[in-house]
Amino acid sequence: MSVNGVVLRSVNVGESDKMLTILTPDMGKMSVYANGARNLKSKNFASSRLYTYSEFTFKETHGKTYIGESSPLESFFGIGNTLEGSALASYISEVACDAAVEDQPEEELMQLVLNCLYCISNEKKPLWQIKAVFELRCASILGFMPDLVGCRNCGKSGFDSVWFDIDNGCYYCEDCFKKIRIEHESETERIDELSGIYGKYSVVVPMSSSVFEAIRFVIYSKPERILSFQLKDEAISDFCSTSEKYLLSHLERSFSSLDFYHSVI
Repeated sequence: MSVNGVVLRSVNVGESDKMLTILTPDMGKMSVYANGARNLKSKNFASSRLYTYSEFTFKETHGKTYIGESSPLESFFGIGNTLEGSALASYISEVACDAAVEDQPEEELMQLVLNCLYCISNEKKPLWQIKAVFELRCASILGFMPDLVGCRNCGKSGFDSVWFDIDNGCYYCEDCFKKIRIEHESETERIDELSGIYGKYSVVVPMSSSVFEAIRFVIYSKPERILSFQLKDEAISDFCSTSEKYLLSHLERSFSSLDFYHSVI
């Protein structure tokens, strides 16, 4: 069978072979062997490089999948130009590997990954923007799209600031949140006032209108437009922090590549 896919993970096996994790649009995540791919003269050397988008022909032997023929379509060489770009690409790949499912279509996730890798490689957008957009859009693709149409309690919209409930994927206006906070504080101790974490109930963070509208834009826009927005410097930190918290909260795990990204940034 022949299919297009992007290499998300590469592990050396033996003296010259590789074990690859490839994300494909129709068959989801695939684990395949690339015999001799570490040899510079191998016909599969270029297409089996990390982050490379290629056309693959697979063959089954003794219950294992091997690459027969392959042809690279896009290599994203620019990712390696900076340590920061490499760190972000590693994080995106690790999340995609964790989120993708075998033998199920993953066309939307693969397109998101390819778009982000392209932007990193060609320096089309700032890294903070690529990362946050990936996190929000990935969460939405996985079924965790937040409801940002109106306040969860009163249904109204158009506020200067809101309180975003990360765990439940919704928001509250200031008046409604005050009522909820009073009810919660009567039952449990407030743990962290600055971060908006209230007891055992949920993670709730304050959000300005500019950050709120940026998040709305990312999750509701067409795929080709998700990076077509700007934020003022004072809003960038909150936007990035909220996006990261949202994805990690719903995946219920952290990533070593994310720790490395933060260490180099």
